[in-house]
Amino acid sequence: MRILHLTKKYPDAFGGDAVIVSNLEREQTKLGHKISILTPNCPEIREQENVFKFGLRDKAPNLDRLTVRRFLSLFILFFSGFKYLGKLKPDVIHTHSADLGFFIAISAKLYHIPVVNTCHGVSFPDKQYSFIKRFAERFFLKYAGFKRIIVVDRNILIFFEGAGIKNGVYIPNGVDIGQFAKEEAVIKADKKVRFLFVGRLEEQKGCGYLIQATRILKAKTQDFVILLVGDGSQRAILENLTEENNLGHYVTFLGSVEDEKLRELYCTSDVFILPSIWEGLPVTLLEAWSAKLPVIVTTVGAIRDICVDERNGLVVRPKDPAGIADAMLRLIEDEELRMRLAKNGAELVRHEFSLERVLTSTLELYEEVII
Repeated sequence: MRILHLTKKYPDAFGGDAVIVSNLEREQTKLGHKISILTPNCPEIREQENVFKFGLRDKAPNLDRLTVRRFLSLFILFFSGFKYLGKLKPDVIHTHSADLGFFIAISAKLYHIPVVNTCHGVSFPDKQYSFIKRFAERFFLKYAGFKRIIVVDRNILIFFEGAGIKNGVYIPNGVDIGQFAKEEAVIKADKKVRFLFVGRLEEQKGCGYLIQATRILKAKTQDFVILLVGDGSQRAILENLTEENNLGHYVTFLGSVEDEKLRELYCTSDVFILPSIWEGLPVTLLEAWSAKLPVIVTTVGAIRDICVDERNGLVVRPKDPAGIADAMLRLIEDEELRMRLAKNGAELVRHEFSLERVLTSTLELYEEVII
């Protein structure tokens, strides 16, 4: 099968969709499928034979924003789509963003190529976002002509029904279970509890509230450090907030890291923390569970359905620094709780969110729409 993935992010640009597409590409290639990647003209995205770039040159953090440059790139995609589809001749197109999918769908219809779209996050039901953003997303999803729309949060299907979107299907994100497994016990030089955040440094991820929580926590204990992995438009703001509150001894910004370094960080940390304001189903949460880390998360997106407080994680409200600090203190003081949460999370991800299971469901969906 010839599969074209159309995605905003692809390694080495940082983002959950980049990880998901890269994982699908690797596993689909192993099964003998021919994979091509169509992605924005971003310098952070690696150059390789099967990767094709479109649009105006832009930095990775801007790919998640509605800017004039990105708007123009979408129109370039509309016209260049005819060229790429004629050249690559895919049997199916898998898009990973509603707007990209909408603009490629027109040329796909001409070539009679079915389009499947994955929503890695859906914003139109949430009124905290602008009317224009919500209207545009709903319009793209409803009128692009996607054969199927994959959602990673089962609850989104209820909103789809209310919006008249009839072709939704639930397939969660998946993770390579063995990728972040600890090979042996890690001996640390100190006894400080290491909290790990992995994600884009954007407002969505709530890291400002984590830094506020750090200020609260340091008044109660100094036996911790926080490692922030990732980059984004909020980095300078977060670094300034850290400096203003004299938290430099507690918070370290590591930026984007290579895969091997990321694996090392998962294996040498004690707790994973994700203080997001909104999410779909974050792949970093699944990675943390696969690394047998206890997690602190917020009650957003699909996290609400899979994370049970005090069973496989500690769950706090979004935008709640005091709640985050309390959860962090509990895990600093209670090693037995850390071990129990980690064990239950690892079991859940192994049974429900393996990459193999997700891959099988996705390929079956391709075959269904191609027929």
